[in-house]
Amino acid sequence: MRAEDLDAVMEVERSCFADPWTPGLFLHELKIPFSRIVLVRWRNASGELLGYLCRWLVGDEVHILNIAVRPEWRGRGIGRALVELLLREADERGATMITLEVRRGNAEAIGLYGSFGFRETGVRRNYYGRGDDALIMTRTLQHGAGPVAETSSALPVRGD
Repeated sequence: MRAEDLDAVMEVERSCFADPWTPGLFLHELKIPFSRIVLVRWRNASGELLGYLCRWLVGDEVHILNIAVRPEWRGRGIGRALVELLLREADERGATMITLEVRRGNAEAIGLYGSFGFRETGVRRNYYGRGDDALIMTRTLQHGAGPVAETSSALPVRGD
């Protein structure tokens, strides 16, 4: 992601989350050396933004901060491709663990992460406010093992 992508990222963010990140949070992530936001765009003249993933790589740990796919594009392998990309990057960089928080009621996301070997390791009470808890999910990495789940076809992913 670059600063000029912010409007498109915010459009996806607002379509996916009741409490979206602010533009300032995304711009802040662009300044953090261990943060990376990867974008997935449709390969056509418009280059429509379909989804993104924001992650931190600190030491030998990766933390997924935010993953979003435009609602009308869900179920087409975009989220899966983003997780696969993250797993490959984590393996290449020698990470030993990946963690994330996911809303307890988000069965679709929990299923996706579970298909890649993420397991529930804790709960953050009221993480999302209004009584919404987050499950902490973790995956330990074995270098060279690659993704656990079946891989999808390659999607146009841009990770500046």
